[in-house]
Amino acid sequence: MTVRLERDGGVATITMDRPEKRNAMTDAMWSAFEARLGDLDPGGTDRVLVVTGAGGAFCGGSDVGGLLEDLPSLRERIDVSNRCVLAMRELPIPTIAKVGGVAAGSGANLALACDLVYAADSARFVQIFIHRGLSLDSGASWLLPRLVGERRALELSLLGDPVAAAAAYDMGMVTAVVADDRLDERVGEVAARLAAFNPLALAGTKRLVATTWTRTLGQALDAEADNQVGVITSDDARARIGGFRRSAHG
Repeated sequence: MTVRLERDGGVATITMDRPEKRNAMTDAMWSAFEARLGDLDPGGTDRVLVVTGAGGAFCGGSDVGGLLEDLPSLRERIDVSNRCVLAMRELPIPTIAKVGGVAAGSGANLALACDLVYAADSARFVQIFIHRGLSLDSGASWLLPRLVGERRALELSLLGDPVAAAAAYDMGMVTAVVADDRLDERVGEVAARLAAFNPLALAGTKRLVATTWTRTLGQALDAEADNQVGVITSDDARARIGGFRRSAHG
């Protein structure tokens, strides 16, 4: 069991690799995932992050087998996975979940915490906590209502029924559904496009959208203007604007 970090052309990929258990995350794997996030160089070497699982599954959630072994440390162990979800949301670079097979419990929420979620036809998402006698964790109570609305979030959480990829798309949980044999290609194409954009523009766009829930329209306009003034002076923006002006004038 391991969590791997690989790099290719500005795209960093973190792979949860425990296929015999559908990549269910042990405490050690969550700690390794947090360490891999800490190894990233956002906006420098690493322009985009892809998160995926090995062996045909995304992630079966946290391995509950060891939950009761050391109750005094339980909160501390849960906090590690929580920090991973929070770090995913706060990364300044775009994040993509590449989901094949099952994404359950904290695994589903790790995927939903990404900016873009591409799901294979075979993918399914399930808030499995209730079937383990547990309540929500790993950000589900925050992520789900924002993605699917409060009423649907309660249905998914209280009943714990699996959601097929097509239904997840209809609910707004995923960005797109792709044939299983095209998932790698599609995510690779999107990641390459994102890696070519101005990292300051991407980071600013992510930050503006993330904070919109706490702002009025007037405050959002001010925040956009402040961010734009900073972005427009970057070398990337200057080069792109210059190129546009040259092409516009023949």
